[in-house]
Amino acid sequence: MTFELRDIPAPDHVRVIDSREEYRGPIFTIFNDEIEFANGERARRQWMKHDDAVGIVALRPSVLPGEDWEVLLIRQYRHAPRRLMWEIPAGLRDVDEAEVSTAARELQEETDYVAERWYRLVNFVTSPGVSDEDLGIYLALDLKHQPSESFRREAEEAEILVTWFGLSEVTDAVLRGALSSPTLVTGVLAANVALARGLREKDEISLPSEA
Repeated sequence: MTFELRDIPAPDHVRVIDSREEYRGPIFTIFNDEIEFANGERARRQWMKHDDAVGIVALRPSVLPGEDWEVLLIRQYRHAPRRLMWEIPAGLRDVDEAEVSTAARELQEETDYVAERWYRLVNFVTSPGVSDEDLGIYLALDLKHQPSESFRREAEEAEILVTWFGLSEVTDAVLRGALSSPTLVTGVLAANVALARGLREKDEISLPSEA
């Protein structure tokens, strides 16, 4: 027996007997569902309907010895794990906003950089056991410093530290467990693979004209 190596949408795989909204917030809603499997067994599952998001691996040619590329990271406070975490720029998609437009907006809002070239790296569900949030990661190249004239950082974002690091240095930190942001881990490893395989021109994504 052979299987196709891809995830399969299965909205009717189980029967939802009961679904209760336990909490509604500005970013996510928590549901408590009773579901029934094909064999008749029932179970309760709590899950979170979450806005989708993007992450950006922004690279520039390196001037550091032994490095081909540098990657732009931000450090900000994350309250749930109580950590100051190094991350790649990331953020939530606005309603009806193209994914790559979100990536361009978040890159500028969080780092004051804009990019000329964009490539899609990967998409993943951030925590499929409890959430439906889909996160797309993009590679941004040909960057220039251009602060936003309209966006003002607040709360955690007001404390953001923006710094360039060697890509291999960040990769080593990921592999030894020093960096734990899942978006950074996924994005940095995917970028390494994409660079090793060579970027093809047909993979480049154009920003919508309104972005």
